[in-house]
Amino acid sequence: MIIWKDLLKPISVFVGVDSTIRDLVQQFSVHHGEIAFVTDQELIVGYYTKELLLQQLAQSLNMEQLITYRNDILKVPQSSPIEFYHNASLIIGVNEKEEIVGYTSIEEARHTINELRLKDINLLLHGAGVGIVRTNVDYQIEFMNETAENILGISCTFLMHRNYKILLTNDKDIEKVMEGESIFSVNSSINFKQISGNFYPLKENGQITGLVHVFFAKEVFEEAVRELDFVRNLNSDLKAVYASSQEQILVIDNRGTIIRVAGSFLQNLWKVDSAEEVIGKNIAEFITRKVFQPNVFELCQKQKKKVTAIQESDGGDRFWSVATPVYYEGKLEKVVVLSRDITPRSPSLKADSLDEADLSLHNRFEITDKDKRLIYRSKKMEQLVKEIRRVAQFQSTVLLKGESGVGKEVFAQQIHAASPRRKQPFVRINCGAIPDSLIESELFGYEQGSFTGADKKGKAGLFEAANNGTLFLDEIGELPLNMQVKLLRVLQEKEITRIGGVRPIPVNVRIITATNRDLREMVMQGTFREDLYYRLYVIPFRIPALRDRKEDILPLSIYFLEEFTEKYQIRKSFTPEAIEVLETYSWPGNVRELQNIVERLILLTEGEWIQREHVLNYLYGELEVKNRPLFVLELMPLKDAVEEVEAQLIEKGMREYPTADHLSKVLGVSPATLSRRIKKLKLERRVNPHV
Repeated sequence: MIIWKDLLKPISVFVGVDSTIRDLVQQFSVHHGEIAFVTDQELIVGYYTKELLLQQLAQSLNMEQLITYRNDILKVPQSSPIEFYHNASLIIGVNEKEEIVGYTSIEEARHTINELRLKDINLLLHGAGVGIVRTNVDYQIEFMNETAENILGISCTFLMHRNYKILLTNDKDIEKVMEGESIFSVNSSINFKQISGNFYPLKENGQITGLVHVFFAKEVFEEAVRELDFVRNLNSDLKAVYASSQEQILVIDNRGTIIRVAGSFLQNLWKVDSAEEVIGKNIAEFITRKVFQPNVFELCQKQKKKVTAIQESDGGDRFWSVATPVYYEGKLEKVVVLSRDITPRSPSLKADSLDEADLSLHNRFEITDKDKRLIYRSKKMEQLVKEIRRVAQFQSTVLLKGESGVGKEVFAQQIHAASPRRKQPFVRINCGAIPDSLIESELFGYEQGSFTGADKKGKAGLFEAANNGTLFLDEIGELPLNMQVKLLRVLQEKEITRIGGVRPIPVNVRIITATNRDLREMVMQGTFREDLYYRLYVIPFRIPALRDRKEDILPLSIYFLEEFTEKYQIRKSFTPEAIEVLETYSWPGNVRELQNIVERLILLTEGEWIQREHVLNYLYGELEVKNRPLFVLELMPLKDAVEEVEAQLIEKGMREYPTADHLSKVLGVSPATLSRRIKKLKLERRVNPHV
């Protein structure tokens, strides 16, 4: 940390407030100073510079006129950290006794800080063989480190203030850097030396003041690329990657002071507008003010290991955070915290409870009263929920379409909970789970003695149980044709007749149906009545598959993790790498499959952390199968052999690369193509697990 004492210069010239220009000329000639401090009764009230002297002389050559000094001075403790102020041009440092010990200008301080920062960068990167050259806006060299001298074979004294653009031969136009653009992987030559590196714009107070060239000797650079797949973009690319993954990176020193914030800044966590307002503050301040809880830094510090926590802000926002300690020579040096916002975009709709009398009356039916929450962050789901809430206020029939496992029943419950019928029964029946011979009696009920085994008192059906409420017909496409006719009559006449009965019973029921089949195609095939189709197809909603809303995978995973860890009393956490695997999987079974996988991971993995390898194992098959070498065991058609090797390559790549996007680049295919082939491979393994 740099303090003001490191930058202060001694004061050599003092003059009184009644001094003339002649007095100042004499003082400057004797002491050779740049600034004279103006005093009034031994107190400094302003300052006077040679620049002010020339300006005053330009207005009048009268040497006896009184000086016109400036007073934008700020006193600071000499041991305090350097901060820049907009209302002061000159800083005076004082010691503990309030005695003046020196001064510096804001301009000189900024310049010195920049030089110190570049020197720090030089010290950090010198061991890695990185050359650094800085120029001004006219491309004149103002700084270069020792490594740059060694790589170029030219001394710093010879190159200083020369035009760097003229000296360099580049394969890209570096003038764009002065417009604010960073240019990466630029091949250059100077003094017959081949170099490769990146150009970055240098900014001060939002203004471009020059450029920085970071480079390697080309042979060293190419070797680093081969061995490490060298990260070409040391700064901008990393920020872009983390921003796109919606992660915030927080670096906290061992005293709890926040020293860096990168990635996607979480304004709702900190309750401030920018990362700059957080840097330099102690994280305990936010905990004390109850901005959010808990303090993951403190948990990590006490437990001396990686920890994870769900942090909640005072506004109810939720954040998944993983804190990792960094030790140097056995001592905690810093803690790195990765955080992501997992707050649902809008609060869950919650149905009011049924009265005990209602529950006892209908307890033999599948009347769902539990609050099944909608967990989402994607824009697709946000828009869908808005539309569903609007439709819920009316009595129209709703058809929910979507793949198996997307949560159609949850949406049906949410419609009921947001409707005027929310205090009335919500009754669910799965049309595909009840035998054809029983479904009529379940829906419409029966009278005493209407068939063999009929109850002596008769029995009400689900339509009567749902009277004044909502009836959810799941898997409506499985309803037999003869029952489709009777359902159509109920929708038209608003009344039912029990089996064996003759008296129509009026019912006031809102119908919500759901299917994972193409009802229109079934109408074309004659397996679903067209008139019923149009009766049901009033307000259709398609629930998107989980693979089409990747933003929802993390909050859903954390929701299920919390649910099952509480249920089974097991302490488990995901690593960020494990979450990455979950987010790149195609999820053919949708939310239901994700829920099952999370439960399996919690129960069957050892240790506190669910690792990337655990998720890969349960999603893609046994590791022993994956680790086989790339070969075929017998002669086979060439097409089959190509497909077999392709499958082995994909399996090997999924173990070695963290994301599908990265693997697709290595294999030379698009992410969509890779996803289709992974899905095909998974289906083949299901059919023949010994493949």
